[in-house]
Amino acid sequence: MDLNKSPVSSVKLLNIISVAAGLTLLIAWSQSCINTQDEPIIGAKIYEHQESFEQLFDQWDELGINTAFCSEELISKEEFREQAKEHDISTFVIFPVFFNPEALKNTPELYAITHTGEVAREEWVEFVCPSQTYYRKKVVEHVRHIIEAYDPDGLSIDFIRHFVFWEMVYPDRDPASLPVTCFDSLCIHHFKGEHNLVIPDTLAAIQDKASWILENHNEEWIQFKCGLITSMVAEIVEVVKEIKPDLLINIHLVPWAQGDFEEGIRRVAGQDVTALAKLTDYLSPMTYAHMVKRDPPWIHAIVDDLYQQTAGKVIPSIQVSKAYLDTELDLEEFRRSVEEALKPPSKGVVFWSWEKLAIHPEKMTVLKDIL
Repeated sequence: MDLNKSPVSSVKLLNIISVAAGLTLLIAWSQSCINTQDEPIIGAKIYEHQESFEQLFDQWDELGINTAFCSEELISKEEFREQAKEHDISTFVIFPVFFNPEALKNTPELYAITHTGEVAREEWVEFVCPSQTYYRKKVVEHVRHIIEAYDPDGLSIDFIRHFVFWEMVYPDRDPASLPVTCFDSLCIHHFKGEHNLVIPDTLAAIQDKASWILENHNEEWIQFKCGLITSMVAEIVEVVKEIKPDLLINIHLVPWAQGDFEEGIRRVAGQDVTALAKLTDYLSPMTYAHMVKRDPPWIHAIVDDLYQQTAGKVIPSIQVSKAYLDTELDLEEFRRSVEEALKPPSKGVVFWSWEKLAIHPEKMTVLKDIL
């Protein structure tokens, strides 16, 4: 691998963003001429399904679910695609980017490195370094295959960020305790090259180099790491729009407001929401309130915060059952979460996940009442 070649130059990034943003605006304008009132997206994330697809889509019709956010495994099944078209349900393929345990198992050198010099891994969460040119090319090739082979209505880009186990980050978390990545030799090399920096020769350990960068060039570092994420989205958008110009793009966001955890959304996750909004049709914060010890009104607050920053179409994803915590998400909390998720300026709601919702018929009854 050529260490002197950055994943994408600043000029190329701007060109890609301009082209992709122009295509997105043209498509949005064309659609607005046909239908001036957007139908809210009522979606469900679904990763596997062993039973009847016909019965599944009949249930969704009854509930008012109009969009499937599905795994590549499901979209690859012809019957699933046929039933989705027959029931007039849109399909978005969930496409994970930098979370890739299989690739990391086979090629450990792909691991992102934290500011403490450790590999980017915590429990099941493990991340690839976003500067790896070869890996980025494989991502683009993979997404091209998905669009050409299965012709979905949309792409839902997941794990498009830097490493952080945000699902276990609670409101009282010390921002300084959150991981900052990626400080492998490749990222450091590219960062130095972009900013013409010379790191003191006395700093040999990764953690020492990381400390020097964060103390002396923190804002430049944040811009650099956000650029790695934005440029990856731009490269994905460019190739999918070449294949299918009207394909819709959704992006999964860490559910942090602009000021949370000392601007953790940019500083830690590397998600510049204003830049990402220009490339995508929808922003989908994973507002799993119960999981991160927040009350249901927090869901609306995150949606509003994103809208104030971007004026974009925001579709919050909410949880339907307990996760990580021992306490259950009860019926009333679920009802309130749905109601908060649908408050303007929200453009809909996505339920995580159908597999969990399907085993709670009482919660499906709540959805019938609301939807």
